[in-house]
Amino acid sequence: MDEMSGCVKSLLDNDEELLQAAVDTLLKIAENILKDPSNEKFRSVNLSSSVVEQKLIPAIGALEVLFLMGFEEGNDKLILPKDDPLTNLRTYRQQLLKLKQERLKRSPTTAKGSVSNILTPELQERELKLRSNLINEFERVLIYESPAIQEKARHIMPVQDLHERARSKLSAINKEVRKDEKPMDFQDCVLVELLAWFKNDFFKWFDSPTCQQCHCQMTAEGSKPPTEDDHAWGGSRVEGYCCKDCGTVDRFVRYNHPSKLLETRQGRCGEWANCFTLLCRTLGMDARYVHDYTDHVWTEVYSQSQGRWLHADCCENKLDNPLMYEHGWGKKLTYIFAFSKDEVVDVTWRYTTKQNEVLKRRNDCRETWLVSTLRDINKQRQAAFSEAKRHFLEYRLVSEIAEFFASNRTLKESENEGRCSGSLSWRLARGETQAMGNSSYTFQLKQEEIEKKEFMVKYSSARDEYMRVSAGEVIKGWHAGIKSAKDIIRKHETDWKMVYITRRERSSIGEISWIVDWSNTGLKAASILIVFQHATFENGSVTWQLCTGDKCFLGNKEGVLELTEGDLQHETTKLELSAHLSNGQGENAWQQAQLFRQSDSSLDQFPFLIHIKYY
Repeated sequence: MDEMSGCVKSLLDNDEELLQAAVDTLLKIAENILKDPSNEKFRSVNLSSSVVEQKLIPAIGALEVLFLMGFEEGNDKLILPKDDPLTNLRTYRQQLLKLKQERLKRSPTTAKGSVSNILTPELQERELKLRSNLINEFERVLIYESPAIQEKARHIMPVQDLHERARSKLSAINKEVRKDEKPMDFQDCVLVELLAWFKNDFFKWFDSPTCQQCHCQMTAEGSKPPTEDDHAWGGSRVEGYCCKDCGTVDRFVRYNHPSKLLETRQGRCGEWANCFTLLCRTLGMDARYVHDYTDHVWTEVYSQSQGRWLHADCCENKLDNPLMYEHGWGKKLTYIFAFSKDEVVDVTWRYTTKQNEVLKRRNDCRETWLVSTLRDINKQRQAAFSEAKRHFLEYRLVSEIAEFFASNRTLKESENEGRCSGSLSWRLARGETQAMGNSSYTFQLKQEEIEKKEFMVKYSSARDEYMRVSAGEVIKGWHAGIKSAKDIIRKHETDWKMVYITRRERSSIGEISWIVDWSNTGLKAASILIVFQHATFENGSVTWQLCTGDKCFLGNKEGVLELTEGDLQHETTKLELSAHLSNGQGENAWQQAQLFRQSDSSLDQFPFLIHIKYY
């Protein structure tokens, strides 16, 4: 078993029935080719066939084995090139035979699958409930096709302005595209602008209402009964609120009708994605509503230029960052379905790099049942479609499935960031901020620093890492060493070859802070030196503040702040340094206040430093 590849070994993570079916199907494909190598029929695999849909696609590792054998993407299938020497195919056939001999002869009770294939009454009930939910959601998204609602949306959106912004940015954006990347088209740029406008100018996040009498936050009081008018707009859930000071009560209706949301313009992720998907359809984009069963929703838009579906989260103003939920928010994903007017697709695999872990958590149905059910639901919807349209949808789905299992997933920096929508307490409660992992970091003295009576950390934007000099430690990523950040990103200008920390696009204010705590060492600070280089353009502004105990000091224009023993209180045991980024002019105002700007080749320069000496 040691010489087996990781993909072949991963087949063992399937339940016994699916394992046997996948291995037998793969072996049959390989043996047919070896028996008659010149037969083109044997050298192609139609991913939309019932055998492949039921026996290979649901199985962990199965499609990966096909690619390792030498298969490549074709128009609507996987194809083994005519000139392939069949060396890899023979190798993986031998590995599959060995796996079958050593594993499949064992008792079925040793299988490790995600959910048993034995159809118990409990499992049957879960499958019926899941099918009902899928059908109801599939029917609901048809409301986005209403001409009347789209016309209402079209009058609200600044369509001309969005188009003008997209045209002005199209050429500039494509100048930064690498040679190995596909350039964006006009629709892609419109989507970028729509996301920013929706997040910053149109829709508002709702946490809790403010009391109209006392002007303070009201407290949740549980659910309230919906009225007939609430029901008319899909508002079956109503939240009650009460002011603890004056007793004023209020209610928040969770409307599920996009036409109503065009008027209320507030809510949480459900309302946001519901309304945003409507706007995408109104602009002619091929868009679908995405439901993550671990409690989040967003949109996907098909990009003609990229030839694939793009993840678009309007709550976060994030585009094409599908791994952010698993890696940035720390979600334990299970099922993620995408619903459009044409089809419903299980898109879970676009959003994870941990397929084996996810599959073991999927206990609401059998995987083969899910593939069959989705196929049947889609066939019913597409029965009246033209043959050409059905063929197009089938081809696109095949390409999407191949993307799920064949692409090399590289985690982007932006996918490692926590959630920014909603109050901090709400995000923390859901475990969807980096404060649960890499951020909310406090520098505490290590033994080497205590012995040297010195703490020194410096940060390089070019390296994107902190160097903790006295302790000989390197911390990767700007976010890994901060206490907190709001609407802050690291920006790399590939045309100017500059890199820096700045605000998110269209954000009016950005905040970031760091903490050093030596309270458990018994040491007292003798001096503190802070170097905080920054750059501003137009009327962009950066304000620095250093607090030690109950004394705070503002930074100066020189970017250097030095405190001696006389400036420090005797009982000072920690410091907090914060930067506030604001102002700027025009649509690029967010870029006009920058921290730690430097050339991307200046790997030996550190524009940020905290140096503390103790006694």
